[in-house]
Amino acid sequence: MTRFVTNLMAFLALAIAAGPALAAPCKLSDLQWMAGTWRNTDGNEQNEERWTLGPGGRLMGSSWTLHSDKPGGVVEALTIQDDGTGVAMRLRHFDVTLGHAREMQDAPMVFTTSDCGAASVVFDGQGTQAGEHMTYRRSGDDLLWIGDFLHAGQPMHVEVHSSRVTE
Repeated sequence: MTRFVTNLMAFLALAIAAGPALAAPCKLSDLQWMAGTWRNTDGNEQNEERWTLGPGGRLMGSSWTLHSDKPGGVVEALTIQDDGTGVAMRLRHFDVTLGHAREMQDAPMVFTTSDCGAASVVFDGQGTQAGEHMTYRRSGDDLLWIGDFLHAGQPMHVEVHSSRVTE
């Protein structure tokens, strides 16, 4: 019994010293669960996010948010693809007329995958978005999007619960 306890303690000490296991890198095929049309209506705001599978397993996305009680809103164009160093999401924001982009012409926002699960993914901001994160979690026909952003140096947390739209 003493030998068992000694061996167990040695194993635990080695496991603790080795640190946490590193997760395998995300692959595009790990994210195909995102494909579909996801819609949310919350009071006077409605939004929709749509992901389709493109050639090579790339995900091509579009999103919009509109308000029923005031003009304006936002439209997004998004891609998720392997850029040779890993899987990255690139996105651009536009006003609803598509006449004004928030980002500069050649500077989309870039987020790279940092954690993938069977139906979840975390994207970490790069460049001017460093320190920001976007998380997608799917459970059946429900999709949760969580955004943790920095606006003027202040943290901002946003959650959007959407449901799959059958077309």
